[in-house]
Amino acid sequence: MMNAISLALTNPMLNAGGGSGGDPDRFMFFATRNRMPSGNIVTAAAGTEYVCAKMVIHTPSYKTRTFRFHLSGFASTEGGNSPQETIVTGTIGAPGNSVVVDAMFARVAGVFYQLQVAASNTVTIADQTNGAWTDELTTPDVAAESEIELWLFYHTAVAEKIWPVFRIQKHRGERVWGAVDHATLQAFMSTPDADSTVALDTGYGTQAQPQYYGFDFMVAKGDWDGRPIALGFVDSLGESRQEFSAAADARGNLGWFRRWLDKNGGIGRIPHLLIGMPGAGSVREYTGTGSAIATRRRDIIREIYAFNGSRWPFTVIANQMGQNDTSTSYNTWFNTNYRSLITRIRAEYPGVRIVAFPPLGRTDIQKTVTLTSVGTVATATIAAGTTGLVSGQTVSITGATPTAYNGNYVITVTGANEFTYNFAGGTSPATGTIRIGDLGLRTDFQVYSANNVWPSDGTDASGKWRLRDDILAKTSSCCDAAIDTYAGWVSPSKGGAWPSMLELPSTTLTVQAGTDGIATYNSITVADANFLRPEQTINLYSGPDGVARLSTQIIASIVGNVITYQGTSAVVMPIGTVVRPAAAIGESTPASMVHPQPVMIDRIANGVPQSEKLKFNP
Repeated sequence: MMNAISLALTNPMLNAGGGSGGDPDRFMFFATRNRMPSGNIVTAAAGTEYVCAKMVIHTPSYKTRTFRFHLSGFASTEGGNSPQETIVTGTIGAPGNSVVVDAMFARVAGVFYQLQVAASNTVTIADQTNGAWTDELTTPDVAAESEIELWLFYHTAVAEKIWPVFRIQKHRGERVWGAVDHATLQAFMSTPDADSTVALDTGYGTQAQPQYYGFDFMVAKGDWDGRPIALGFVDSLGESRQEFSAAADARGNLGWFRRWLDKNGGIGRIPHLLIGMPGAGSVREYTGTGSAIATRRRDIIREIYAFNGSRWPFTVIANQMGQNDTSTSYNTWFNTNYRSLITRIRAEYPGVRIVAFPPLGRTDIQKTVTLTSVGTVATATIAAGTTGLVSGQTVSITGATPTAYNGNYVITVTGANEFTYNFAGGTSPATGTIRIGDLGLRTDFQVYSANNVWPSDGTDASGKWRLRDDILAKTSSCCDAAIDTYAGWVSPSKGGAWPSMLELPSTTLTVQAGTDGIATYNSITVADANFLRPEQTINLYSGPDGVARLSTQIIASIVGNVITYQGTSAVVMPIGTVVRPAAAIGESTPASMVHPQPVMIDRIANGVPQSEKLKFNP
């Protein structure tokens, strides 16, 4: 049987380490589940001010044996000014409380190994610092594609704050326990699968689920076979904005980018560390000071370089940024925003290959309407036309005064620019900024968002697609190679648009749900749930045409073909009701398709050829 190094010698695809296998004495990024601290600060509550958070990571497709793990003293923002590292326990320039780490362990094959920092079992992480690295830990060889549990015991005083790092994935064995003292928590080392503490285990599978403190950067030495190892610069599309915890795969991956990198196809799984977070923009990454600082993560990687014999823990840059570099001026978008990060990356990591992933498009699923009425019949006029709407379809009306006009209604299309619906009645005409939305049922109804007009025509209006053209052409050395996501994402019927619900897989109810419209239920049985996952938004439509919407739900869990909701419903759903997954959820106003839901995450991860990983090689 070949070992990893002899495999690299015979496989020219595994040549990122120089064509003859990797250096076994070089620390490299290796673990799934790595995530940069970001999100909402956590406040310690009485009774759970001592915490043990257990994370389960997976190792690469080669043996590992020597490890170092990192704890940060900051977190980054998410949203409009991301990735600024200003989520702190105090205020910028005035550090707040520290977090005391009482103990740290790596559990490998059922054996606990003590982790230390500077030869101590405990460490205090101060606010607004880079944090600390654990000392080298060498264990017996960890087999390829194995689990390692990371146990972190920490505490603060009641009402003090803790930086957010990760949400537990309890379906994978991750846990979070809280107590009034460290000794109580240590007992869980004897019962490692005990249920999490109820007060801490809230909001599972939702954005409301708290994020607990834990390790972020992780490196290991082992039988690295020379395969590429990536440092990824990502925004919300790469950092899985629409997946939180329950949707994670068996190796802990969330989002299309991690799933694609970790898929065992082409040249195999690509170990990686993604350095961005939701909202990150190129122009703000790796720059700034004070209240705009975004350089601490860069400096932590420099620390790896220092203890790694002046070698980086990666071989290639995977740049997925660009979605949040939007500007009404394409020159600003491409040169001032997008390329500014490329300049900083090339200066920081001279000679390291940059492989770019063009961003996905954005479309609106709402249009502006005017409303008049006679009695209880409302007439809607759409200047943009009724293309994509059909009689019998359910649409949403928002923004009208009187509010009786608003709601979900079944419409009758009466002309190229008009439709009608029945409502309770109200004064005419309605006022306000009134919009109609179809939840993404038909692609024909979608309109291109600002700077996303397809096809690319060299104007500012098509900025997103001009950026794709420039990335694919490697214009101005913006990358050394490009991997296009377009074919894996786009609608089969409309260029530059998201697939509609009618273009995605669907299934039907095989058992009636609900009885009288009053009694509630929280699960349905369908013909085929294989293409669905937890955290997916589903819309249920009356059969057989499936355009009159009965209900919208979010999946909590799936067992066989039984789907359990996160909430409840009383709506009677007859056999044959059509279940359609949403490609994305409408965000902002007008509602836009931006962040892929699980059905689209799988579509993209499976739609980008694994053979494209060859571009990570020199």
